[in-house]
Amino acid sequence: MPATRRLDLRAIERALREVQGRFGELSQCFTEPRDPFTDEVLHNVLEGYALIDDYVARGVDLFDLQQVNLMLEINATVLCGRDPARRLEFAPHLAATEAHFFNNVEGGIKDLFNWYSAYHSESVWKRAAGVYVRILSKPQLFIEGNHRSGSLIVSYLLLRAGLPPFVLTLDNAKGYYNPSSVIRNSAKHGVKALFELPKIKKKYAAFLEDQAPDPQRFFLGEEHTSACQGGA
Repeated sequence: MPATRRLDLRAIERALREVQGRFGELSQCFTEPRDPFTDEVLHNVLEGYALIDDYVARGVDLFDLQQVNLMLEINATVLCGRDPARRLEFAPHLAATEAHFFNNVEGGIKDLFNWYSAYHSESVWKRAAGVYVRILSKPQLFIEGNHRSGSLIVSYLLLRAGLPPFVLTLDNAKGYYNPSSVIRNSAKHGVKALFELPKIKKKYAAFLEDQAPDPQRFFLGEEHTSACQGGA
């Protein structure tokens, strides 16, 4: 695996703040209404990036059967952050999400794991896009927060391959939200899915690759990366 580079969380925050500042304007181009891009949402997503950065640095494999439960932590983080009081407040929802994650035969982790195992040899772009499609299509992997959790898991896969993460920007917002609406309204299973989902995955993989940021934009410099690894 390529040498681990650490995320520049400040650079990611700057990009997200730009989107937040123009979200009302951007949303006029969206095919479906979106929830407001609040400070809380932004903060929780940033904590999600810090979490996947840590996962990659520690060599965590989210698609190892012994570690798939760590995806739940990504979802919990985007919903309520890392604050213990908020976690306590969300405890019933998080427990319901865990049951859904493990027990939903058609849309739970077993479905995602089986898909990933079958397509593990594909390019990272296609794998990442396929994972996003499996998470977001019906029935979804989590009860709430599938867009944000799915995008962080996409970024995790890209980081593991030595590539920059997917980060929402002014340039890619429309290309992210509108296809996500199509995916969210698509079923995972059935005859229609056999024809539609591979096409959706192919288009989203092309989007991820075409919109890949400059390798330097969201990574720390080598000196910062070395310091982070040395202090681990």
